[in-house]
Amino acid sequence: MKKSTLPDREKQIALIVALWLSSQPAMAQPSQSSSQASSQANATKSLKFDGVKWAKATKAGSNAFINSDFGAAERNFKEALEEVKLAPANDIRIAESFNNLGVLYVSRGLPAKAEPFFEKAAKVREAALGASDKDVIAGQSKLAQFYLSAGKRDKALVLINKIADYGDYESKQLVEISAAFKKLSLYYHNHRKLEDSEIAVKQAEEKTLSEMKAQAVETAVMLDAVGNAVKDNNKLAERLFKSALTLRERTLTSEHAALASSLENLGKLYMSDGRTAQAEPLLRRAYEISLSTLGPDRQETQKRLDNLAQICTLLNKNSEAEALYRKILDSQEKGAKKNSPELLANFASLLVKEGRASESLPYYARALKIQESLNGPQHASLAALLDSYAYALNKCNRQAEAQKYQARAKSIRG
Repeated sequence: MKKSTLPDREKQIALIVALWLSSQPAMAQPSQSSSQASSQANATKSLKFDGVKWAKATKAGSNAFINSDFGAAERNFKEALEEVKLAPANDIRIAESFNNLGVLYVSRGLPAKAEPFFEKAAKVREAALGASDKDVIAGQSKLAQFYLSAGKRDKALVLINKIADYGDYESKQLVEISAAFKKLSLYYHNHRKLEDSEIAVKQAEEKTLSEMKAQAVETAVMLDAVGNAVKDNNKLAERLFKSALTLRERTLTSEHAALASSLENLGKLYMSDGRTAQAEPLLRRAYEISLSTLGPDRQETQKRLDNLAQICTLLNKNSEAEALYRKILDSQEKGAKKNSPELLANFASLLVKEGRASESLPYYARALKIQESLNGPQHASLAALLDSYAYALNKCNRQAEAQKYQARAKSIRG
């Protein structure tokens, strides 16, 4: 059979979607006469699900998929699905078979064909494990992102609101269970005859809270990912980011590197929404944690320093902002690292704001050169940079050059 090679983007989509096992009962069969239905039902009852046969077909389909033999993969996955229909209604392997076909169709650029398989998988999984199961919620987050990529925002928002509810529920549950164990500990402290029970409960507490905290960290990562996918819905994104931050604050040390991610996400959301006073302490703390845990030369630290400099600029703390920008630029130059075009443009914008347009021009020129080398001379990302450069040139009475860059920005926008 002719084989094809998956484009990189399609491989990425397949890998993302492959994290799912979502759900619904077996696919509906065509209508048939009552005598035919009765005969088939009796025949089906006499058949038994063969788990070995299902596993063999599933493995063969997976191997064919890896080798880009999509025709063989589809045949094997369909064979596995037919076999697993003989299993009990909520057998989790039904979800896996639906999911495998969904992944296959997404990989072949057929999201509309994949969608019902993911939905069926989601329903089976929820029926088998329960609506509040962590794996069910994780699958829903992937399905929501699939809906967003397919332009089905209404469907995505239904799931995302469920995910936000789950984040709140898990945070509340962590507090309640921690409090319950503390009460038990106090009770045993005053009832020394129950020392054996106290030891058993203490062991249960350590195991329970350890598991809950590990799960809370995973949930926070999921909430941040979904929040970033719906940043245009500020209210919903804020709820997701706040929930992620709360979970991390309740499970991690105050200087843990992962905490900086949630602080950064919420801070950047506030900054984009014009809530600069709320954004500053979050972005400042994110930078300080990153600086102390990752060090000044890490890309994450320098990005968070840039965020802090931007918010200082918006709050008219120009001296601090300039000091931060120069700190990052000096660090990058000493390390022989290529400057970020966004960083250079942000610093140039600060200089223009301070009435130092002539000083900004070299930074705009460097930013433009780097951006062109990364994306080409006609990329959409250049338009705003060209406009800013033109504005600074006008401020320096270099109108002829400014008009050239303005015309180029207009051409890129079409």
